[in-house]
Amino acid sequence: MVGHRIQRTEDDIIKEAMHEMPYGIYVIGTAADGRANGMIADWVMQVSFSPRMVVVAFERDSSSLGRIRAHGYFTVNLLNQEGNGMALAAKFVQPSNPAKVQGRAGTPAAPVDKLAGIDTHPSERAPGCPILDDALAFLECQSERIEEVGDHVLVFGRVLYGEVQHSGEPLTSTYTGWSYSG
Repeated sequence: MVGHRIQRTEDDIIKEAMHEMPYGIYVIGTAADGRANGMIADWVMQVSFSPRMVVVAFERDSSSLGRIRAHGYFTVNLLNQEGNGMALAAKFVQPSNPAKVQGRAGTPAAPVDKLAGIDTHPSERAPGCPILDDALAFLECQSERIEEVGDHVLVFGRVLYGEVQHSGEPLTSTYTGWSYSG
């Protein structure tokens, strides 16, 4: 229609503002029944100095959340802007359970092993959880509290150990152009 303007709602305006918030790009490593897994996350932040704690937000139906509930441990791998950080991030964007994205072109029929072909080593303090060899830095965490908040679930993890593995800049949503907000 000529001259017809689409009216933006207050929610549209809020969503637009929230899309401007930068986030780090992380791979959350989990394990259960002797199998390691990884998922992409960007809602991760430090919430306490003493004890050192972080919080990670998960979708309610996340298989990684289920592993943390069962096992109690996870790793946080901060990806590097340099090197293969973008390629690693792209590998972990796809859910391991293809049923979560039915109808999307190119969706695999069987569960995806996102760690296949990725150099990792198992965490010593978060048993079986993967640490990505190419991650800029990693944290090994034990789940201390799980809270349902809005449409996500927050896992508060005590940091058992952490280390910077490489030099470089953290991979962020500003660099990738990806957004998971609003």
